[in-house]
Amino acid sequence: MGQPLENRYSQQQPANVQVIVVLGGGSVGSAPDGTERGGLMSAGAARLLTAARLAKQHSLPVLISGGQVFSDGVSEALVAERILLQLGLPQEQIIVETQARTTKENAAYTAALCHERGYKNVLLLTSALHMPRSMQFFEHYLGEQGVKVAAYPCDYTLNPQGKFNPRWLVPQLQAFDVTCMALHEYVGMAGAFLQR
Repeated sequence: MGQPLENRYSQQQPANVQVIVVLGGGSVGSAPDGTERGGLMSAGAARLLTAARLAKQHSLPVLISGGQVFSDGVSEALVAERILLQLGLPQEQIIVETQARTTKENAAYTAALCHERGYKNVLLLTSALHMPRSMQFFEHYLGEQGVKVAAYPCDYTLNPQGKFNPRWLVPQLQAFDVTCMALHEYVGMAGAFLQR
């Protein structure tokens, strides 16, 4: 069920890209993180590590999009910014968008920032399962401004080649989790189509 989502986009090389846009993937506001509070959930952490690696390799700025989704939470982008700084990315290479609470808002607020900064080529980085829905919104909102969006899926949950593994015959909680995430994405894609 998740394979068609994860295989829809391949990782595009950041040629001609002006900024890496990384989407938040959840945060826990009260989680201890050394002397700080607030941590990223696994999807958000995987996305951020991939973005940090690419930013360092290609000397690109990183635009982190993610607000405070729950009232008892914290802005995902602010937590991610702190972690990028701790990983050695300079402040001038980090752009923070803290209002978005949905993928649609990620795209809308990012489009406004790209317009302000004159970006015409962006690399969208999010989990492979989340990429098709994200591209629906980003191609719509950024495309209206003539901004090209290239996909860079990461945080794969399935083997991209789809080769059979005998352990798949044993029920696993992870498989149920991936199925739930895939269903969430399919419903979200239908909703995105209807919102246009």
